[in-house]
Amino acid sequence: MPDMHSNSEKGLPKPAISRRSKRNLAWIWLVPIVALLIGISIVWSSYNKRGPTITIKFGAATGLEVGKTHVRFRDVNIGIVKQIQLTGERDSVLVVVELQKWAQGFAQEGTKFWVVRPRFGVGGISGLNTLLSGSYIAADAVSPMTEMPSVNSFVGLEIPPPIFNDQPGTLFSIKTKDLGSLEPGSPVYYKRIQVGLVTDYSLDSSGDAVLVKVFVNAPYDKFVTTRTRFWNASGVDVTVGMQGVEVTTESLMSILAGGLAFENFGAIEGAPADKNVPFKLYSGIKEARSLPEGLVFPIVMRFSQSTRGLEKGAPIDFRGVDLGKVEDVQIEFDKATSSFTTVVTANLYFERMGKEYERMLEQKSTVEDVTKTMSGLVSAGMRGQLRVGNILSGQLYITLAMFPDVKKLNVKPALPFAMPTRPSDSIEELQSQVGSIVAKLDKIPYEEIGANLNLALKQFNKLTSNVDMSVTPELTRTLKTLTKVLENFDGLTAPGSELPQNMTIMLEELTRGLHSIRNLTDSLQTQPESLIRGRNTKIYSRETLGAPNR
Repeated sequence: MPDMHSNSEKGLPKPAISRRSKRNLAWIWLVPIVALLIGISIVWSSYNKRGPTITIKFGAATGLEVGKTHVRFRDVNIGIVKQIQLTGERDSVLVVVELQKWAQGFAQEGTKFWVVRPRFGVGGISGLNTLLSGSYIAADAVSPMTEMPSVNSFVGLEIPPPIFNDQPGTLFSIKTKDLGSLEPGSPVYYKRIQVGLVTDYSLDSSGDAVLVKVFVNAPYDKFVTTRTRFWNASGVDVTVGMQGVEVTTESLMSILAGGLAFENFGAIEGAPADKNVPFKLYSGIKEARSLPEGLVFPIVMRFSQSTRGLEKGAPIDFRGVDLGKVEDVQIEFDKATSSFTTVVTANLYFERMGKEYERMLEQKSTVEDVTKTMSGLVSAGMRGQLRVGNILSGQLYITLAMFPDVKKLNVKPALPFAMPTRPSDSIEELQSQVGSIVAKLDKIPYEEIGANLNLALKQFNKLTSNVDMSVTPELTRTLKTLTKVLENFDGLTAPGSELPQNMTIMLEELTRGLHSIRNLTDSLQTQPESLIRGRNTKIYSRETLGAPNR
């Protein structure tokens, strides 16, 4: 047994004992590490692709949906709505938008956001494509060349902006007493071509006027100069003149939605307008054309006669040209004469003299030079005089005319310039004529004329009734007789009566007689000697005339 045990132990191989290397255990940790790195890279890639998150404040979230509503710029998606919530005051909503990485330039000051939905405005209907695709948020960013600070909170617009930030042109301001029918989107015209539109309006700091912002597209903005005048072109301008009624309007759009127009006035060209200086808005083109331009020359005139009908704004006429306008009319007591006089202050605008004003500019004439010139004209006989502008309304205007027969006066060359006046005989004559006409009209016996007219009408009614009573029976008998005559005539002309048969026979005989007369005239044309010799019965032929036979 011991031998067998020893032999078996000798035949079995000895087990090999070895230690597992620790290096194999380290490779197992690579799997989670790699997975962790992949996860980190995915998270980083996703985070790196994400753009900035901005918040837009709107009045309501109508049409906006989380995860569905996109933010677009020129119909390109630049972001999506991630969250919608109410503000703390619950008076508006905050829309959280996540922009794409490449669109991070939109998260800067000056960017505008608004909700695009179907709208009807002065420019027409817009946003109809959203009826099928749904509403979206539109964006308008400043130029990439303009460096603006980055912001992440915006206030959305309730209506789309009339112009975009990259639109070429210039923004001007206009000051007016009231807004009228203007609103954002109202057109702006130059020579009846739409060159811009109204963008915004607001009250000025004093609250006495309205500041209207207008945008004029390039290249038309270069025509806005210091000589430019803006006027309200809304509605229809109706002018009644000597040639009839004249109706003027810029376009159908200006009638419906209002509008502005501008033009350059003046004898000389103006410099480019300063966009920071507001223009004045005038009521119409007539007022714009009669604007005070250039040098303003104030004058004072005193009238001893009535100035009823002379109002502020009345024209100052000089040889048919509106050289100025009345600024104020006041009554003043003269202690020296113990009487009242009417003091009229007015302004003259010499630029309306055209070429003469250009000559003054070339000579670099000053106000003192103009005052001396006016003094010389007064010495030569220039006077101010009231004239009747409209007989029906009694409106007056002032004319500056030369009267060589007046007494020579020397007026001190000072401002305001004291322009002497001359009484107007035409006004007093017109008033006396009107008074005479009224007196004559009062003498007309209207009551007596009315009584006579009533008596004449009564007599006329009585006469017509008598005529009706006497004439009607006789007229009835006459009509009956006429009816009987017509019936007898119908019997004579009826078919089968003697009259038609006799008429037929007579017409046949008349036809035969006319045929005989025609034959006689034909015979006389061929043989006129038959009237003397009688009718030749010999028959002529080739044989009787001796012609050879063929």
